Amino acid sequence: MKQEFLNFIETLIKENPDRANELMTENVKAYLDILKEVKDEKPILTDNGKLLLKYLQDNSDVKCWKAKDLAEQIGISSRGASGAMRKLVNDGFCEKLGTNPVVYSLTEKGKNFTIIEGENE
Repeated sequence: MKQEFLNFIETLIKENPDRANELMTENVKAYLDILKEVKDEKPILTDNGKLLLKYLQDNSDVKCWKAKDLAEQIGISSRGASGAMRKLVNDGFCEKLGTNPVVYSLTEKGKNFTIIEGENE
C-alpha cells in the first residue's frame, strides 16, 4: 500500500512538476524522502511460527500434525497455532495435507531452516 501511494505521488509530480514544486514545502519533501527510505520488512517468522517450526523440526519423526495438537504441545491457543501454521504454509515452511482433519507437515525448506533467536525477524 505504501509503495502504491509513493507511485501515485511520483506520477502526480511527473505530470505537473512546476505545480508540484510550487506546492511542495521542504517538510513535505523531507517526509517523502523518509517514506522512500523506510523499508517495510516483515519478520520471516512470527513468535508462534518460530515455536511451531522449532517444535516440528525437533519432532520430525512425526510426519503429520493437527494445529490443535501442536498448540497443546507448545502451550499456545489453537487459534494462534492455526494462524501461525497458515503463515508457515504460505511461506513454504510447511504444507497442508488433507482437509478433514487438516494436518500439516514440514517441507524441505522447513526442515532445513535455521532458527536463531533475535534473527529471522
